[in-house]
Amino acid sequence: MPITHKVCQLGITNINRSWEHTLSFLIWMWVICFIELFVIIGMKGIAMKQIFKSREKLWVSLIIIAFAALLVTPQLFTRKVILGSDSIFHYNRFYEAAMQLKNGNLSYFLSLYGFQQSGRIVNALYGPFFAYLQGGLVLISGTWFRYQIVSRVLLHILSESSMYALLKQCKVKTTIALSLGLLYATTFSIQYWTMRQGFSSWGAALLPFCFTPAIHYVFYQKVEPIRLALSMALIFQVHVLSALMLVMMYLPFYLYTFVKSPIAKKKETFVQVLIAVILFLLLTVNVWLVLLYLRGTNHLLDPFINREIGKNGIDGTARYWLYTPISLMVLLILQFIYAVLNWKKFAKWKKILHFIYFIFFFLSTGLFPWQYLVENGNTFAELIQFPFRFFVPATILLLAITGLTVTRFVNWQKSIAVLLFAFAGVGLIQNMMDTIDRVKTAAQDGELISIVKHTYVEGDYQTISLTMNDSDLSQFLKLVVKPTPDYVPIYGKIGEQNTYDLYYKNIVTNQKAEKLVEDGYLVLTWPAAEGEELNLPIVVYKDSILTLNGKELDKDDYSLSTIGTPTVSSQKGQNKLVLSYQEPGWLFVVLVIPIIVLGVIGLQWLYTKISIKKVA
Repeated sequence: MPITHKVCQLGITNINRSWEHTLSFLIWMWVICFIELFVIIGMKGIAMKQIFKSREKLWVSLIIIAFAALLVTPQLFTRKVILGSDSIFHYNRFYEAAMQLKNGNLSYFLSLYGFQQSGRIVNALYGPFFAYLQGGLVLISGTWFRYQIVSRVLLHILSESSMYALLKQCKVKTTIALSLGLLYATTFSIQYWTMRQGFSSWGAALLPFCFTPAIHYVFYQKVEPIRLALSMALIFQVHVLSALMLVMMYLPFYLYTFVKSPIAKKKETFVQVLIAVILFLLLTVNVWLVLLYLRGTNHLLDPFINREIGKNGIDGTARYWLYTPISLMVLLILQFIYAVLNWKKFAKWKKILHFIYFIFFFLSTGLFPWQYLVENGNTFAELIQFPFRFFVPATILLLAITGLTVTRFVNWQKSIAVLLFAFAGVGLIQNMMDTIDRVKTAAQDGELISIVKHTYVEGDYQTISLTMNDSDLSQFLKLVVKPTPDYVPIYGKIGEQNTYDLYYKNIVTNQKAEKLVEDGYLVLTWPAAEGEELNLPIVVYKDSILTLNGKELDKDDYSLSTIGTPTVSSQKGQNKLVLSYQEPGWLFVVLVIPIIVLGVIGLQWLYTKISIKKVA
C-alpha cells in the first residue's frame, strides 16, 4: 500500500476516532439531560412537589414503589421471562445501544451489533436517546431476564407517579389520586410492555404527566411555554405516536379557551404557544430533522399496513384492553352512567374533558371507519395500525374524570378511597394471575415465544430460556429472529414481493461473510474466487460508504437488491469490505442544540428559585 494512502487512512481513522469520542460525550450528555428534562418538568409542577418535597407524602412514594415491586413478583418467583410479538425488535434496538456504549463504538445511524449486524438505520428513527437509556439499563441488568424485571419496575413506578401527578394537578385528594395511580399501572396500557413488549407503554407511562399543562391552563388560564414545550419534548423523544395523541388531547382545551378569550388574551396566548412550539422544535431537533433528512435522501420502507385494522379495536380482537383489569370496566360503566345523569350540571371544561374521552374511546373501536380508510389509502389510518392504541389516552382521561367526580362527594371520600384501593388490588391480583398463566402456558406449549408468521426460532423452550439468563446478550437474538424490515431503503419497485421474506433471505440467512466491528466500522470478510459475485448481508443507504479491499466503491461498482443489499465483485482469496456512513455535517449541531436549550432552561429555573428564596 502506498505511503500516502496509509497516511491518508491514518488521518481518516484519527478523525473518526475524534468524532467517535465527541459523539460518545454528546450521548452521555443527552442521557444526563434526558433525566434532567424529567426532573425540571416535575419540579416545575405542583403535583411532583407533593411527592418529593412534602414529608407527610413520603408514604405515597413508598406505596408506589412497593406496588410496582409486587406486580413483578410472579416473574421473580418463577424466574421466567415473557416474550411477546414486539420483543425481538426492541431488544435488538436496546442491544445495539448497549453494545455501542460498552465497546465505545458509537454510531448514531448504523446498527453495528443488533439486527444481524446489517448496518440498517433503526435507533436514529425510534427515540434515539431513550434507546441509549434503555441500552444502559440492559448493561446494568446483565441478562435479559433481569432487564425485564428492572424495566417493568421502573415502568410501573413511572406510570403510577405520572397518573398521581396528573390527578394532583386536578386538585384531587391524595388518597384518591394514589389509588387511581396504582390502578393505572395495572391497565393494559402499561401491561402491554409486560405481555408483548409493546413500546407504547413507555409513552403511556409519561402521557398523564405530560398532560398536566392542559389542566394547569384550565385552572389558571395561562400558558406556561417552558412547561408545555418540555412536556411535549419529553414524550416526543420517547414515542412519537404518543406525542401525536398528546397533541390531540391538548387541542380541544386550548382551542376552546382561546376562542372564548378577549382579543388581548388571545394575542398573549398565541405568543406563549408560539414560544412553546419553538422551544419544542429546538429540544427535539435531533429526532425530526434526522427523520426528514433520511426520508429526503432515501425511499424508506414504512412499517407494515394493517389490512385488517377494523378487527383490532377494543370491541374486536383487543377486548382485553377493556377488562385489564376488570375494575377498569366497572369504572367505565359507572362513570358513563354518572355522566349521562349529570351532564347538564358539568362545568364547560369538564364537558370538554368528557368529550375528548368519548372521542378517544370511539376511535379505539371498530365503529370508526378504520377499515374503509385503510382500503382507500388514508395515510393517518395506515400510520395508526391498531385502533386499540387510542384506548391509552381514553384510559388516562377516564381515570382523571373519575378522580374529579369522586372529589365532589366530600362526605364519602374515605369510603370511596378504600373502594378505589380495592379496585387497584383487584388489578394487582388479576395481573399476577395473568403473568403466572402466561408463564405456565408457555411451558406447557413448549414455546417461550409464539411462532407465528415471520418469526423464526432455533432451539427448544429450555434452550431459549437459558439464553435469557445468559450474560452473553447476543445468544437470544441469534436464536429468535423476526425480520421486521421497517425503514430499510427501497430501490426499484417492490411489486408482489414480501419485504419480510426479502429481509430474511438477504440478511438473516445470508451467512457467506463474517462480520465484526473495528474502530466503529462494520467489517465483512469472506474467501472467494476471482470475479465471484457476492450478495452481502448489509443494508446500503444513499450516504453509506463501501470500501472493498482498501478501495472506496462508487455507486457503479456494485448493484443493490430491492431492500438495499449490495452485490460486489470479489478478488481471488480473502476479501474485506468496510461499511461506514457519511454523517451529515450538521449532526453535531443538532445533537448540541437540545443540550444547550435544556441547560439554559435549567439555569433559568435555578435562578428563579434562588431569587424567590432571597425575596422570602
